[in-house]
Amino acid sequence: MSLSDGEAAARAQVVAQRAIRRLDVLEWVIFAVGAVLATLGGGVLARIISPLVAWDFRSVWIGASLLLFIVSGTIAVVRIRKEERADALRRAVKQERGDG
Repeated sequence: MSLSDGEAAARAQVVAQRAIRRLDVLEWVIFAVGAVLATLGGGVLARIISPLVAWDFRSVWIGASLLLFIVSGTIAVVRIRKEERADALRRAVKQERGDG
């Protein structure tokens, strides 16, 4: 007993939607872990730097945490965009050659 094409497509769509939801959850988990690590790293950095500067520990901690989170996030986004451009270029070259 085999599935018709419509049933197979419907099942594939359900599986794809489930995978997308799971990836969305994973994305938020990674985002939260990054925020926690930036906060902890900012605390360590503030503990080291606050005696050397005229600002209090809490201000240095907030600034360092934001800086760590923003810098690492920016680096990640730049790398992702660079990979996307390279993939698009490869696909375009492949289509021009008639390989794809």
